[in-house]
Amino acid sequence: MIRYPAVAGSFYPVGKELKLMLDEFFRDLGELGKERKITAGVAPHAGYIFSGYTASRTYKAIYKDGLPETFVIIGPNHTGIGSPVAIYPDGIWRTPMGDIEVDEELAKAIAKHSNLADLDELAHKYEHSLEVQVPFIQYISQKAGKEVKIVPILLGLQDEEVAEDLGRAIFEASHGLKRDIVIIASTDMMHYGYAYGYVPFRARGDDLIGRIREWDFRVIQRILEFDHKGMFDEIRKMDHTMCGPGGVATAIVFSKLSGAVEAELLHYTTSFEVSRSTDAVVGYVSIIMRRA
Repeated sequence: MIRYPAVAGSFYPVGKELKLMLDEFFRDLGELGKERKITAGVAPHAGYIFSGYTASRTYKAIYKDGLPETFVIIGPNHTGIGSPVAIYPDGIWRTPMGDIEVDEELAKAIAKHSNLADLDELAHKYEHSLEVQVPFIQYISQKAGKEVKIVPILLGLQDEEVAEDLGRAIFEASHGLKRDIVIIASTDMMHYGYAYGYVPFRARGDDLIGRIREWDFRVIQRILEFDHKGMFDEIRKMDHTMCGPGGVATAIVFSKLSGAVEAELLHYTTSFEVSRSTDAVVGYVSIIMRRA
């Protein structure tokens, strides 16, 4: 089974242009590490021109830490198609960077350990939130000369119950198989503006960006504290429009079970830095979680 790209040429370029863009993002990549302390990372999934550099900071940190055997990528299901908790079961994912294999054994083990997840490829057919992560994974794995696999998981249902079930299932499945993994939680932060039907406060220019940053950092602080329940509380208090809290909460649950004790904010920006438009503004963050 082949999952073909749905957003190549729109969210990210194709051909030589993609390689050149990734080369620019990773011009400070550094040396491949071997310590393997990172348990999870948070990365955005907007068009590369807006959020690609921020996403690259997560993958640079993982490269310097050492690559796992499998990346479990978790993101929101924007299309509404398929299972509410959909694990891609097997086969390969194809991007302009080549093919990458789905870790079928781990995918099925996660589904077995979960009370909520299904093996479902249909949910993934048109969704962009995981696809945009794959070229980054392929780039650093090619630089490392190491073949890695992926397990893509889409969440149409995002709350504490799902995160706790899925985080535990990923932990139990990976440990049962003795599989070295990193979770990538794919999310953008606040979506502000009339384009999103969300204008909780009226401001312009730097004042608006300051307010968006303030609201985003209330959520980010909870992530850095490994407090997934507090993160959901903040989201509900503000009616915050972060699109992938379920994946981030799953990463927190898994990381705590895996002995992670530290989370680090690597980069934050907004689409305003590129677009200079306040009609539609989205926040982007890069975070990693690691053991001591």
